[in-house]
Amino acid sequence: MPYLRDRVFILKNEPFREHDARVVMYGREHGKLSAVARGVRRMSAKQLGHLEPLTNADVMIAVGQSFDKLAVAQTVMPRTGLREDLGAMAVLGPLAHLVESLTRPGVADLSIYELLEETADLWQSTDRLPSPERGRLILAAASLRLLDALGEAPDFDLIDHKDLPEGAMTLLRFMRLRPLRDLLAVTAPSTLFVATSAMVETALERTPLATNLHGPATIYALLA
Repeated sequence: MPYLRDRVFILKNEPFREHDARVVMYGREHGKLSAVARGVRRMSAKQLGHLEPLTNADVMIAVGQSFDKLAVAQTVMPRTGLREDLGAMAVLGPLAHLVESLTRPGVADLSIYELLEETADLWQSTDRLPSPERGRLILAAASLRLLDALGEAPDFDLIDHKDLPEGAMTLLRFMRLRPLRDLLAVTAPSTLFVATSAMVETALERTPLATNLHGPATIYALLA
């Protein structure tokens, strides 16, 4: 039976049969992967703590005819307190959903893996909870960079600018080119954050999402 190894970011972990779980991951080397972790939903399962969504793990996957099986998983680069950080959960959860929905198996892009890691590491740069508007902007920036990597982002320079608030195009270019952590220090009216985020969200609505993105609603529910 062939095996593959990769360092992955866990996107989703969902029940599969009685005691198993289906784990969806995005790997540095192999892109999106899906494998069944046998018995992992038992309380005594050794791998239970290594397959939490929004974490990094080194994995070994046995490639099968019907479905792949997760043979080994070991957490790497643990981020203490990440899952208790409302800002991190408000942004990382929707971003992981986007990566799962918009990528396909067999196509690897290191920049997407690194975007997930950058977004997870962002919250170590601050001990303050972002405002809902800033959290929405950070998610929009990460989403825009994902669309750029997938070749799905629109050319915002071609749209009519007369109805946009002053500074929206400048902020869009900043979001595309600068590290996400720099958005924590941007000073601008919240109305500009909202308008610029809405432009990216409109672009996302034109992508082939299987389910609607709940990003803005989640952010306001958690951060307001």
